Amino acid sequence: MIAFTRPERRLPESISLAEAAGFTVLAAPSLEIVPCSTGEMEGLLLSIKPGDVVVFTSATAAEECGGSPLFVGAMKNARVISIGKRTADALRRFGVSADEIPAEYSSKGLVEYMQDIAKGKRVILIRAEQSSRVLDRGLREIGADVIDFVAYSLKPADPMLLNDILDAGSSGRIDVFAFMSPLSAESFVVAARNKGINAQEMLRRARVAAIGRPTADMLASLGIKVDIMPENAIFEDLLSEIKKSTEK
Repeated sequence: MIAFTRPERRLPESISLAEAAGFTVLAAPSLEIVPCSTGEMEGLLLSIKPGDVVVFTSATAAEECGGSPLFVGAMKNARVISIGKRTADALRRFGVSADEIPAEYSSKGLVEYMQDIAKGKRVILIRAEQSSRVLDRGLREIGADVIDFVAYSLKPADPMLLNDILDAGSSGRIDVFAFMSPLSAESFVVAARNKGINAQEMLRRARVAAIGRPTADMLASLGIKVDIMPENAIFEDLLSEIKKSTEK
């Protein structure tokens, strides 16, 4: 059995993908999405100029922008870059096609991909408040004028929602725990502690997967060893790596 947490909006699709890959799934929301204000979003979209490079770092970033009636017009003459197919699909649902979908989805890989695209250009980076700043710093280092826009933030959800996962993990019924963000890892450990469970001990009895380096680093800081991490920080690749690991 695989267990993971995601914001509630992402859960149905994620569960379907995991089940289609052959996993028995136990999932729950650990984070809530808190959007920026309407005024902040309108201000951003009205500020976008022809030739600007706009980078969407997640499907949620695309959805938060796509809810504005100004969105399609703002993107009309911009160069739109999507980190991942799911983000591109989200943009398409709101009437915008991505001009670029890099093959590598890590922050470091994206900076390398954008060397020629971003140099000397205004790059609008649309992200979550808790996102890694590696991409921001890397783009500035290659000569981009980066506008860093926080489209939404994440906050821990009600820890009681994790009770089924924690109970199953405590009884040894979870084979793989998968973590999708540093905050989800941290909030999971806090929820376990509040329930009187030693998360580190529980996770040592299973395999632990992290979607990317920032999440792996957070788990390491919490005393948790990461066994599985995909090259590209996307959910489908994480499932693929978990599958390979469990088939060995």
